[in-house]
Amino acid sequence: MYANFRGADPNKENVEITVRRNCFMPDKNFVNYITVSGFNINKAATTWAPPAAYQDGMIGPHWSKGWIIEDCEIYGSRCCGISLGKYLDPENDMYFFRKYVKSPTQMERDAVCRGQYHGWVKERIGSHIVRRCHIHDCGQTGIVGRMGAVFSLIEDNHIHDVCTSAQLAGAETAGIKLHAGIDVTIRRNHIHNCIMGIWLDWEAQGARITQNLLHDNHRPDGVQAKPGIMFSTDVFIEVGHGPTLIDNNLLLSKVSVTIPSEGIACVHNLFLGAFSLINSGVDSIVNGQREPRYTPYHIRHRTEVAGFMTILHGDDRIYNNIFIQHYPVEDKKKTPKDADYMEVGTKCFDIFPSFEEWNAPFAIDGKPDMGALAQAHFGHLPVWLSGNAFFNGANVSRHDKDKFVDKKNTAAVELKKNNKGKYSIKTNVYSLLKDFNTSVICTETLGKAFEPEQRFENPDGTDIIFDTDYLGNHRGISTIPGPFADEASSKKSL
Repeated sequence: MYANFRGADPNKENVEITVRRNCFMPDKNFVNYITVSGFNINKAATTWAPPAAYQDGMIGPHWSKGWIIEDCEIYGSRCCGISLGKYLDPENDMYFFRKYVKSPTQMERDAVCRGQYHGWVKERIGSHIVRRCHIHDCGQTGIVGRMGAVFSLIEDNHIHDVCTSAQLAGAETAGIKLHAGIDVTIRRNHIHNCIMGIWLDWEAQGARITQNLLHDNHRPDGVQAKPGIMFSTDVFIEVGHGPTLIDNNLLLSKVSVTIPSEGIACVHNLFLGAFSLINSGVDSIVNGQREPRYTPYHIRHRTEVAGFMTILHGDDRIYNNIFIQHYPVEDKKKTPKDADYMEVGTKCFDIFPSFEEWNAPFAIDGKPDMGALAQAHFGHLPVWLSGNAFFNGANVSRHDKDKFVDKKNTAAVELKKNNKGKYSIKTNVYSLLKDFNTSVICTETLGKAFEPEQRFENPDGTDIIFDTDYLGNHRGISTIPGPFADEASSKKSL
């Protein structure tokens, strides 16, 4: 047995060898409606949780419905703290690792379709609640889930120090990492000092990320990138078709939102970092040809598959956000196609058409010509941008309407922590905005995501009106950009 104690003397320190695989997790599926409240759950030798295989954690419902995990401290997992993840399917378990002959993407598609056969429907799986937990010091993820987290609520958790040691590498590392986060709401969480904050991969249809505080989500200084180590960002939405909603968040890391996806709406956020992987990060060039990643979309507010499509990019809505070039750009050769792009702003959306530009080829008088429309069918989707505010040289898209651009003053934002562990924001942004205001955004404003033809709405199908801010304060009949209703709200504890 070999161990790296990083300079500490194991003869003087308390040394523990973790061997148990789980702390509280059923061996069988469909053990429903369990509440776990107020426990300290720690130190388990959980196994790596890939998306198409069995996913375990220190605690988890194991392919069931209606669990509540609340007011627990969860830490010290070799891989995952909480698993809301996938059941064991012997025919598809670690298929790529054992057989090699199907691509991982094809294995993923198989997992989605086979899941329907194994009970993946709204009536049997998901609808869990994870709330008020302190989740920290896990090697892979704080919360992981493939398909099993559908229709769940993850709220008021404190998640930090996840996968920052870089001992484990692979594409499943974040504070929260979900595949198929259908109608999942992630709200009022504090996520920081993770390799990545929130990662919703495939099928984030109806997912909403709202009122979260995210900061310092990157590799610590001195930790080197190794093969397979993921890049860092606050929010990563991968190869989804939407509708996926990111609203009223404080996104304070070097990269704020990474979207190799379509059908994303960003409303009333504070961006200190950039957008990245714009029109990128989806397809591969193999054998000299493009191999697109076809991913599923679903019947509205259900798990049943409605169709598959590659990512056309675009179909995004960027409304009422504040963009501040807070960090110096470390590499000016990077472009929005790179994962670690650092130039803040919306100019990266210039490559996409406006709705009028996109719709022009479809304004047909007479019989449609399938061949003639092929280029339009596989072209970029339109984008909508309005009501955004830009500071410190943050760049501006040609699509931005009713914008506020300050080229004279320096906007400052500082995240402060008091001796009681409470956080607050110190900023002059709201005094710089002066009397600038914008319109209140609602479901009707945002329209429908293109592929699933689903509105940006609540999981029960009702409208969303963005008239409350990060703290729950009510906005007026007109509003200002960013996550706070007014300057007074921005000075309160987070």
